[in-house]
Amino acid sequence: MAARSRSKAIPLLVLFISILCLYFPVTTAAAAAASDAAVDLLYLTLVWPGTFCYSGQCCMPTTGEPSNDFLIEDLKTLDQTGQIVQDCNSTCRFSVNKDPMPSLIPDLYSNWCNLSCPCNNGFANWNNTWCAYGQCSQLNQTDYFIAAFNMTAKANLLKVFQVNNIVPSSSAVYKLKEINTALANLSLSAHVECVTKTDGASLLSKISFCISTDGLSFINCPFDVKQTCDSELWFYPFYINQLNTECDYDYVGSGDLIKMPTEKHLTM
Repeated sequence: MAARSRSKAIPLLVLFISILCLYFPVTTAAAAAASDAAVDLLYLTLVWPGTFCYSGQCCMPTTGEPSNDFLIEDLKTLDQTGQIVQDCNSTCRFSVNKDPMPSLIPDLYSNWCNLSCPCNNGFANWNNTWCAYGQCSQLNQTDYFIAAFNMTAKANLLKVFQVNNIVPSSSAVYKLKEINTALANLSLSAHVECVTKTDGASLLSKISFCISTDGLSFINCPFDVKQTCDSELWFYPFYINQLNTECDYDYVGSGDLIKMPTEKHLTM
């Protein structure tokens, strides 16, 4: 009996690890350009929580509730070959308290939250993203985050898919061609990423867009990425009850556990 339980757990663990690799990609030296390289575009990556939570390894944020929509993973700075330009400043200070950042807090909690476990308030993710990429852009901190929110709203992925009869489903399988056609109909140059189940099925995981350096418009991506989706893929639904709520809400999961009881202390 125990052996059968372990045999079922191993494939699920493999899927979970593959999802983590996409949701939190590791940047190698070969994939990153020098910090003084020219930034030619911004690269917005949106992640589908239904796939991230498919393994059951996702947690409710300590503050706020995630939208039932594609969530912002990050907004990278790239050169024209697709290499990441990052860590352009040896010192970094990120704060959500300086006006007008406090007005963005509700959007950060709902649209740029971190569903990884243990439960966290998302602050470490916002801090790391701004310090790694935002400081390499031509935008100030507020405009950088506003650009991510505005371009996510412009993409309006769930609506784009809905008008093309593509909706999250546990029973329907969609063709990758249908996904790409729906995006192309709105002149969205996008990169679609998938994770693969142990049975070989593809699950829609992420969609990324190239954006002008001023953060105001979509542009054609001048590079290609490795194809990770099969010709057919699943687009599983996301339900709020998929999120584990058994967390210590006095702490955030960001490497070292940092005491952070109230919003007014969200400063580094």
